[in-house]
Amino acid sequence: MKLLLPMLFLMSSLSYAKTFKLMQYNVENLFDTRHDQNKEDYVYLPLNVKNSIPGMNEYCANQGSPFNVNQCLNLDWTEAKLQRKLQNIAQVIRSYDNSGLGPDVVVIEEIENRNVLNQLATRGLNGLYRFQVLLEGEDERGIDIGILSKYPVITAQRYPLVVNGQRIGTRGITGVALNVEGKTVAIFGNHWPSQSNPIEFRQASARMLNDLAKQSRADLIVAAGDFNTLPTDTPSPFNHLVDFIDAEREARKINRNLHPGTHFFKGHWSSLDHIFIHKSSKMRPRFDRFQIMNRPFMMKRDERGSGQMIPNRFDFDNATGYADHLPMTMEFEY
Repeated sequence: MKLLLPMLFLMSSLSYAKTFKLMQYNVENLFDTRHDQNKEDYVYLPLNVKNSIPGMNEYCANQGSPFNVNQCLNLDWTEAKLQRKLQNIAQVIRSYDNSGLGPDVVVIEEIENRNVLNQLATRGLNGLYRFQVLLEGEDERGIDIGILSKYPVITAQRYPLVVNGQRIGTRGITGVALNVEGKTVAIFGNHWPSQSNPIEFRQASARMLNDLAKQSRADLIVAAGDFNTLPTDTPSPFNHLVDFIDAEREARKINRNLHPGTHFFKGHWSSLDHIFIHKSSKMRPRFDRFQIMNRPFMMKRDERGSGQMIPNRFDFDNATGYADHLPMTMEFEY
């Protein structure tokens, strides 16, 4: 009996453990159909709006590659196409599990503004996420970090990127604190400067993230997003995340069959996207439930030679597809 009682208590505790579910997803150029003042969002506008903007042809001619110039001039980003993409992204989020209700929180990159985030939450996801955060950043195209939550937001703040005393025109880090049934969950949404920027920008982002997390006393501290960092980056910006654990790395120790990455480029998979867990967190990470979501409807055959199934990007002509990244998910018990 002395041995039986502790075992029963342990089984009871495990049975009643609650779960916090997180998704991170780069939705690739999710813009609304209106021009935002002081933002270079001209590519993602309806043609009739583009044609009414003075100097549009000259602007597009300076967009570099022939592909970019053609998109700038001819992509017709209509309201109907926007609504189709919202429904498609919502389909991905709902497919988190069989309930169709999505995770508790979604961290979203490459979303333009509060208007399109609200449309995703209301028209796409039918009010599943009562709380929405998007704090406008300094990215010249206007893309930002959005957060959808089923739990109340205690605080929300955007932290701009500063390098050598100079504020950089990029997304920065969006930090929120959530009230999860009496527990405080701190989430830092990231979309670090791309590979076309100096590595020093990503290193500075890493240092800022690690410093911000040190100041938190939350029950769970998580950094999620698109970190735009490759294994070949030297020295690695991730060297500065000394107080974090990489969820994917831990999950691969348990599950060797995980999908090879979140992003496919020039014939190779990588995980530009990550979920990092701070070592001081008190909630239990369930690495056995970690996912890189690759539902069949999200994938298509690579027609450029590899023959692999790769992310089915949104086709702006046919209004089909999803995004060029796959979502990453993680669960925590408390």
